[in-house]
Amino acid sequence: MQNKIANTLFIPLIARIHASKNFKQYFYDETAMKFEDKIPQKFLKISSEYESLASAARYYETDIMIKDFIATHGVCNVVNLGCGLETLAFRFGKNGAKFYGVDLAEVIEFRQNLLPQNDNETLISDDMFDMKWSEILDKSLPTIFIANGVFMYFTEKKILNLIANLKANFKNSELIFDATTKFGIRCANFYVSRFGENMAKMEFCVQNMGEFASKCECEILSKTPFFTTARKMLKNKTKLSTRLTMAFVDKFDLAFILRLNLRK
Repeated sequence: MQNKIANTLFIPLIARIHASKNFKQYFYDETAMKFEDKIPQKFLKISSEYESLASAARYYETDIMIKDFIATHGVCNVVNLGCGLETLAFRFGKNGAKFYGVDLAEVIEFRQNLLPQNDNETLISDDMFDMKWSEILDKSLPTIFIANGVFMYFTEKKILNLIANLKANFKNSELIFDATTKFGIRCANFYVSRFGENMAKMEFCVQNMGEFASKCECEILSKTPFFTTARKMLKNKTKLSTRLTMAFVDKFDLAFILRLNLRK
């Protein structure tokens, strides 16, 4: 694949595999475990324990929020924006929610060649910033949008425009996405650069919560640190360097998951 963003596809999949193999009491992704032998070795050898847990923590916390949304609304839409090789629909099974995965055509094609099709998931080949994909959904249903490891690759202007479009098209909806500070973006770009030169650079960050909430005109329902739960559940089961880094990130609020109310 030529697209630089598509080249980051394997990173979160590797993280889920690593966490599932080493910390299954915290996070286990049965579907991801089936594809370890299909991932290029250069990717498997680079990811560290901390970096894998950072990505797995994002999915752990997001899954909790999605479960809460489904429990509250019953029949609803769960839309994975920039779905990549995410296995969200496999982890949830059938529960009344309708799952959708939106990503670039080349990514969807690559995904379909690697992952089996989930009966409860509809894949849509489209740019998430082009709202044509929304025409496929039942907009009368409550809808929760997820953008894990996605927004940081774009500009703030594009993200704010997307949020405005989601608000305009879906009356009863929420948005979950992970974010970091300027310092966090610099660290993340250093990590991703080790996978090769042809990797997308990250730029979007949330430095000030109040300013961001004002810009997107949304209520922030929650702001969840990445590692609070991981640190409690894993305690001394990780390397000392991993524990110290997770504590540092949480203490200085460097990485977090935002849940926004998009209801008008």
